[in-house]
Amino acid sequence: MVEVVVDLEKKTSRLTLKSFSNIKNLEKKIYYESQLGLSLKKRNRLFEIIEKDNSWSNRQEGLTFTNLYAHNTDWFMHNENIEFKELTDMIENRLMYSVLKVPLKHTVRECWGSIYGKDDYAKPHHHHPYLWAFTYYPFAPIGSSPLRFHDTVVKNGKAVSRYPDYVDEVFPSDDLLLLFPANTHHSVPKSLIDEKRVVIAGNINIEHI
Repeated sequence: MVEVVVDLEKKTSRLTLKSFSNIKNLEKKIYYESQLGLSLKKRNRLFEIIEKDNSWSNRQEGLTFTNLYAHNTDWFMHNENIEFKELTDMIENRLMYSVLKVPLKHTVRECWGSIYGKDDYAKPHHHHPYLWAFTYYPFAPIGSSPLRFHDTVVKNGKAVSRYPDYVDEVFPSDDLLLLFPANTHHSVPKSLIDEKRVVIAGNINIEHI
């Protein structure tokens, strides 16, 4: 598990790991994972909403709208759909009470949905300057591509990933939630299956930041 330092007086939370270099030498995972417990009916509804929203699909090489080469919605789905708002409320509570284990209010600032088909992928990237990032999988069929975490090095004053090397990977399943530090480089290799891998991702900060 990720160790977190929480300062209630200053209203901050931070990781005890100051750097994510040499992650492979650490025994502790850099992410939290758990089934969220969302019903099949609600997960189907989320899938329907994502499928109808084609705001930022990026399936043409050379486009730079996002790091994703997949069907993608806009970035503020939780402000536009009650179903997404209910989901992000659950994720905020899971972060506060299961990861941090203190009632320090954290708020989802961005939230989007993606559908990965065959050959779709995500380039290595991170979500800094947000504190936390999450991925939730309403549906992830057997054979779905994993989420890979990459070691980070500093080159010319910038943090870059040691891609294609990776230090850990998580193979998604239906209803799986992952929470991890937003400055962690991560990617998704090309999908090798025809079935759709449905993902909802987002960024979280402390409420007043």
